[in-house]
Amino acid sequence: MKFAVATYGGRHIGMLLAHLESLSQTHPGVPVEVYHQDLPGDRCDAIAKTYPKVTWVETKFDFTGDRVQRISSKTLAWEQALRRQRDGETLVLLDVDTLVIRDLAAVLAGDDWDVVFTWKDERFVLNTGVLVCRTGAGSRAFFQAWRERTLAILSDTERYRLANDVRQPYGASDQMALHELLGFQLGRAEYLAKVGAEQVRLKGVPCAVLNETNSSPITEATHVIHYKGGWQPILLDGRRFTAQRSRAACDEMYRLYLGTFRGALGRVQEVTGRTFSPGDFHVTIPSYLDAPHALSRRVLYTGHLLRDYVRSFQELATGASRVAARRLSLCRS
Repeated sequence: MKFAVATYGGRHIGMLLAHLESLSQTHPGVPVEVYHQDLPGDRCDAIAKTYPKVTWVETKFDFTGDRVQRISSKTLAWEQALRRQRDGETLVLLDVDTLVIRDLAAVLAGDDWDVVFTWKDERFVLNTGVLVCRTGAGSRAFFQAWRERTLAILSDTERYRLANDVRQPYGASDQMALHELLGFQLGRAEYLAKVGAEQVRLKGVPCAVLNETNSSPITEATHVIHYKGGWQPILLDGRRFTAQRSRAACDEMYRLYLGTFRGALGRVQEVTGRTFSPGDFHVTIPSYLDAPHALSRRVLYTGHLLRDYVRSFQELATGASRVAARRLSLCRS
């Protein structure tokens, strides 16, 4: 087994750190490849020194001049990752905002699949934050076809609109491409896709097992947690919980994430002999979490909420001012 994760730019450097720590805890000694671009050098060096067995693969995608490459970076990285592997490798492809919390061997047992994907009975039925392949001609052909179809959707205005229409079951261009390649049907777990001369066997595993995207209790079945979307302002920017990500529903996962990150940060400091704060890795840990008593936690949490509401109001006011300025400029032109 081998893991691969892709990350671009500095915003998610702390998420990369927590992700690698989760792999070191659950799969010690298993190879990891990081596909990256435009990472902050000093913190990247500190992470590399802390996890010396990780292989770093720098990509050269044109994110500045090519919108399509920027949005489709995952499909590009994963196609590259498959080309690097020997045949027969079990390659687990993960978004950087995931934590692996249990050994995946039992979930991925068997030889009746070439590609594993994750599904859920929700508005958006597929999530590509976790994919697994057994490398060979079939899986390489499938990932090439997935990349090509994703690029085609991104290049077609109407198809791109459809991929991001909340009334549709996709949620993103790459997920629409996967949905079409599978001919996905809710309740069906096994697929056979013909890609060129290859017959590719695909197996669906519930997101609740291999790619938990919801804020819900962690169970024995939970193997990978995906801190996607609304989690990131909470974890990275210290923003308040929301109706979709409530404090009560998020509490267990939130504490697990910050505990994993703190453990990783402590390891970095021990290995490098340098002092880093969570903010150096773009992660925010609110002060109320470390308050020693219930009353002080409540007081600090109330202050945390008030500051965030003020911040939201300021952002709203700034946005309104910019809109007004643009309208005034148009009127004068």
